[in-house]
Amino acid sequence: MKKIFISISTLMISLASAQKNNEALERKFENQRIENSKKFDTYVAKRYGQNRDIKTLREIEKQRISLAGFIGNKPYFYEAYDTDQIVNSNSDYLQGGTISGLTGSFNGEGIKFTIFDGCSIPGTPARVFDGHVFFNNATGRISNKEAATLIYGDHATSVSGFIGAKNFPYTVTLNDGTTRTVNFKGIAPNSTIDAYAFLETTLPGDTSPSTVFQKIIKAQPKISNHSYGGNYGWSEGKVNNQPAWIWNGAFASPNTTFDAQGTYHNNDRDYDQIVYNNPSYIIVKSSGNSYGEGPSTETSTYKKYYENDNGNLVEFAATDTLPPNNCSQGYDCIGIGSLAKNIIVVGATNRITANGGRYTASTDVIHSSYSSAGPRDDGGIKPDISAVGTSVASASSANNSTGSQGLTIGNGTSYSAPVVTGIIGLWTQINKQLFNNAELHAASAKTLMIHSALEAGNPGPDPHFGWGFINAKKGAEILVGKSNNTVIFNDETLNNESSNTKTVKASGSEPLKVTISWVDPEFTNYTSQWGNVHNNRTSKLVNDLDLRIIDTTDNTTYLPWKLDYNNPMTALKGDNTVDNVEQVIVDAPVAGRNYKIIVNHKGTLKNNAGVTAPQNYSIIVTGYTEVLGTKESKAGILSSLSVVPSVTKDLINILKAPKKSTFTIYDLSGKKLRYGSINSDQEVVDLSAYTKGIYIIEVKTEKDIISKKIIKE
Repeated sequence: MKKIFISISTLMISLASAQKNNEALERKFENQRIENSKKFDTYVAKRYGQNRDIKTLREIEKQRISLAGFIGNKPYFYEAYDTDQIVNSNSDYLQGGTISGLTGSFNGEGIKFTIFDGCSIPGTPARVFDGHVFFNNATGRISNKEAATLIYGDHATSVSGFIGAKNFPYTVTLNDGTTRTVNFKGIAPNSTIDAYAFLETTLPGDTSPSTVFQKIIKAQPKISNHSYGGNYGWSEGKVNNQPAWIWNGAFASPNTTFDAQGTYHNNDRDYDQIVYNNPSYIIVKSSGNSYGEGPSTETSTYKKYYENDNGNLVEFAATDTLPPNNCSQGYDCIGIGSLAKNIIVVGATNRITANGGRYTASTDVIHSSYSSAGPRDDGGIKPDISAVGTSVASASSANNSTGSQGLTIGNGTSYSAPVVTGIIGLWTQINKQLFNNAELHAASAKTLMIHSALEAGNPGPDPHFGWGFINAKKGAEILVGKSNNTVIFNDETLNNESSNTKTVKASGSEPLKVTISWVDPEFTNYTSQWGNVHNNRTSKLVNDLDLRIIDTTDNTTYLPWKLDYNNPMTALKGDNTVDNVEQVIVDAPVAGRNYKIIVNHKGTLKNNAGVTAPQNYSIIVTGYTEVLGTKESKAGILSSLSVVPSVTKDLINILKAPKKSTFTIYDLSGKKLRYGSINSDQEVVDLSAYTKGIYIIEVKTEKDIISKKIIKE
């Protein structure tokens, strides 16, 4: 009873702390909204002057509620991004109840999703058409949280359908006259959905407008979908009612170009701080649809424009050097808001039509031609995952006050993102069944998604597919493996100046694979000046955890995947200093050999107030038969051990270690430097021969292991 009481008390303190932090965030976001509104008024005055007709006033109001932020004095705006998805992602194994070790089928029962969405009319907030036949398999499946005066929206209705449409087979006649039989069934057809508009609106009962970030705080969503974003390179539009290409970056004639593609900025910071304050919030976001956009042979007659310092569109001169098309090198066109560390960003792939829709090899996964590619400008891996988003079928509705029973077959990362959102909901449902109603949280959901992903593109992560192609079945099997102790899937804590270690015996029948992820404090040290925004390579990590696997027989150290921002299409192995996900794989481990897994860190671990604090993380390990050194030792035999001093120029003392225990010294790369036996209560170790830096001292008995960090001056 005592343990239960402590656990509940800790939970209540944690909830109270989160609520306090959220109240502070609400005030911060409201101040941010007011500041942006004032800045927007200044922008409007410069761009439109005082003589504004009704059409101009309407355009200004649409821009105001779509406002995402500013770079310098230039505003940028949100826009909506637009059952093969079930079979392609192996979700039917969960829906059909055919996963060994699980009881029953999983279709989203008891799971609530929250979506923040809209319609295809720019600057027009909209609701989900809750009267659509796709949602009538139970009452109250859709709860619109916006004012009833908002119109119903095609986009919001489609996104909800991908998550939760009921079983609905139908034969569709395509534009070319051919027919295709599809099932519009969503990933979680028995779930419920709360729906908000992503644009700035005044919610029922409120007296002032709320931005999407304020709405997230109000909604307290456990699993939410965000299929919107911004384009910070070339976009197709109209100027004076004529088709045109508009450059959304900065330009100075004749050839100075800056863009914000790949830029971590204010929206990314806001998502990150929301999740850091609320680590149970799983936020899934589309990567964008701007890949390859820009002037082309087919649009050679289009005029091209950029915006000057006064907010006016200026036509490029014939002698100007045009900015390159988006992702012209094959990468680097994801926009602000889809580059945050603590959210899940989803790219789109084409439907898998061969093999009955089943994945058989990485070549089955084809990057959709429009799907925005990463990485983040510091080399951070984005998107995080990919899912089918092209030529997929869902619900739709007319954009009006009455709604309609529409259908759509369309393309977009808007459609791949809710597939991932739905799958995470099914994993949550499984987790609750297996582990006493426990929910996944942001770090554990991301670790599970990445560890279970199918290979896509080149080996390892890349800017098109992230860590691979979503695999609902494998994620469910890992959860089953956790329940029967054949898989390590833990939430752990790393303390400052320490390391966490595990030693496992490899099975040899599959790769030894370890994945960790953590919710990192938001990065705040950025500027809004174009010269500093464009291709800023400074790492956006605050707490840099390091994962290594060491072969204890030959001392080989295995390093994590990483991307080089100058050549990101081919992943490398090395010290990853930019991602809050690290994965290390031993492709061909020796059966029965022992491998040590080490998690440590660089610098000082801090919370988002800048105060020294431990860092929580999630870890999954597969490909082993036994975990060594985990049997309970007598009366915590290593609990009184200490290593002093923690900062030294030469000697350290290992105090109160059991006799016949051993010590090993590692550097931060995991390389073994020294090994010895302990024969007294005060074992003296000389470090004078080592260079300045941080080292790990590991003390081991037959039944226990403990690690301490020391600094050599």
